[in-house]
Amino acid sequence: MLWLALGLAVVVIMILFFGKKKIAKEIHLHELSKIWTKEGSKTIHISELSPLWRNQQSVPGDDEFFEMRSPRAVAFMKNILHKPLFEKFPQQKAVCGRILKLLDKEGNCPSVVDIHGDVEGNWDENTYRLLAQTTLLDHSLNVAEQVVQILSDNKAWHVIPDTMVAALAHDLGKLQSLRGYLYSLGEHPLAAGRPLAGIGGFNELPKKDEILRAVRLHHKMVQGLLGKTLKKADQLARQKELEATVLHEDTGKEVNENIPADMVQPETRNITTAARQVQADIYSDNDAFDQEKSKPIAPKLMDISGWFDASQFLEDLKPYINKMFGRRFLAFSMPNGHVYFQVKVLEEVARKQAEKAGNMEIAAMAQKDETMRQVLFTIVHHLRAEHEIIDRGLIKDSFFGGYFTVTRKIGKSIKGYYTPFHAERFGSIAEMEEEKPAMLRDIVKVSPYLDNNDSQDA
Repeated sequence: MLWLALGLAVVVIMILFFGKKKIAKEIHLHELSKIWTKEGSKTIHISELSPLWRNQQSVPGDDEFFEMRSPRAVAFMKNILHKPLFEKFPQQKAVCGRILKLLDKEGNCPSVVDIHGDVEGNWDENTYRLLAQTTLLDHSLNVAEQVVQILSDNKAWHVIPDTMVAALAHDLGKLQSLRGYLYSLGEHPLAAGRPLAGIGGFNELPKKDEILRAVRLHHKMVQGLLGKTLKKADQLARQKELEATVLHEDTGKEVNENIPADMVQPETRNITTAARQVQADIYSDNDAFDQEKSKPIAPKLMDISGWFDASQFLEDLKPYINKMFGRRFLAFSMPNGHVYFQVKVLEEVARKQAEKAGNMEIAAMAQKDETMRQVLFTIVHHLRAEHEIIDRGLIKDSFFGGYFTVTRKIGKSIKGYYTPFHAERFGSIAEMEEEKPAMLRDIVKVSPYLDNNDSQDA
């Protein structure tokens, strides 16, 4: 009996010792963090821990970006990347944030390169000097802001997150710490691809290949809405940076390229010349500055039937005729029955018409894009062949415009590039002439300009 009693006692003790019920205790995350951090150290943000127990992409928290040194980079993070749009694109937001931190740390270098063989290394010395005043960080943010503006204006908000990644990363190859073999060969767009691919989370992006292609081709012939938007944003950003340097350097006055050369003060004329050279470098368009042009190849016709309306196009051109924009003019009539339009007017109206029809490929196309030349050539061909509104005696059928010498009563003659229209399609030529501003009344003759090769440009 004694042994039986002792045995039962042992069993009871074991049940009480090993069978004791564990009671879960609730604890706030703030208190929990003290368990895995040392005294006085920074609390680990929950976004850094979540990947340990959830198969989900880590998204940087706010505090991570407020540590950045540049006030502009912090403001960009708060005002752009924290917009509701990016809530649906956490992966792109995280990648943009990591690129931004890298630029904040190392992007105080010049935004242009002078390596022989690089597209920027071939720029004019003055171009390099002017644009080198903008840091890589600021240029990258300028491009990113242009991306938001372009795509928002065209209601293509869904493209912004991926294009933002490309915008912030397009010149990463210029960072001093990332200059490797490709950079030494003068290929900064290609050099940018390597650090971009190494950014955490980038390789998981659905459109990583399209983003890389846009970055690598942003100085060349790009494809797709993302690539074309990046190229256009880069060019527009450079133009704004140019305004902050050339156009306000020394004089502090903005120069207008439509003002005749002899009406510009000598010191301003030098800045105008510099601005044109810079613009030619930015667009890789040496013909815009060099009058010794080789004979171009005519663009090919393309299908614009899905969005182009000839009658509405002509109506949209009318408001530009004989209208001054400050001291600028974009189209003017002549008593002999012609109206001369700058090509930029045709392009602007074409973009707006394409946008209304929902064709964002045309609406958001980069300036100086080869495809835009095809668009303009097709429009002029259509108006010339079916509406007989383009004067075929002034420009050849294989071109959408030509150079003309504009002779004035006072001052030297000037040269301009225009598309000549028959005036009757726009209304009474007498009424147009009566409403013509004084500056345009000074024009007495317009005649085709023939260079040494007797050629016209397309």
